[in-house]
Amino acid sequence: MVYYAAASLAVWRRSGESASFVIPAGNLGNAVACIWARQVGLPIDAVVLAHNANRTVPDYLQTGDWQPRPSVATLASAMDVGNPSNMERLQVLFPAVAELRKAVGADSVDDAAIRARIEADYRGWGQIWCPHTATAAEAYARRKSHGKTSGPWVIVATAHPAKFREIVEPILGLEVAVPESLAALFARETQVEDLPGEVAALRHALSH
Repeated sequence: MVYYAAASLAVWRRSGESASFVIPAGNLGNAVACIWARQVGLPIDAVVLAHNANRTVPDYLQTGDWQPRPSVATLASAMDVGNPSNMERLQVLFPAVAELRKAVGADSVDDAAIRARIEADYRGWGQIWCPHTATAAEAYARRKSHGKTSGPWVIVATAHPAKFREIVEPILGLEVAVPESLAALFARETQVEDLPGEVAALRHALSH
């Protein structure tokens, strides 16, 4: 909520208008935070949820039938959620699907469109997106092409593209610069311990 408070107030102070947000959406945590911020009175207008090929939420808004499903693997892997747990919070705020439709919009972006948006926005104006942020950028571009983006809009970036170099670099044919803070994490030794799929094994590992 702090992120959305800071961003919406910065836009308000600069333009005198409420900001609309396009949010990369998976388990809906970011989305709920934005909606809570709007609920308490911050200057936030439209909220659009940009999903990857895991389209449970866009389908729900379209059909009115809540049908959770197994996750589908995509380029935007952190958003690969077929049964988002934070939907329970949204349904408490907006018990009827008609209410939720008024509160948020949603779009689904497949891997081909993610790749195309990463390339187009780099070639067009030098911006490099991670695949999750590219999902939001594509959702925004679609709305803009249909004349649905009046007023100021914010594309929410959820990760640095260097975190997903194995995806971004082949698409763009270049090396993505790694920030010092992220490079320090990459340089650390990875520690892995395999555990049996049993509660007792997890309990023992956590207590030692």
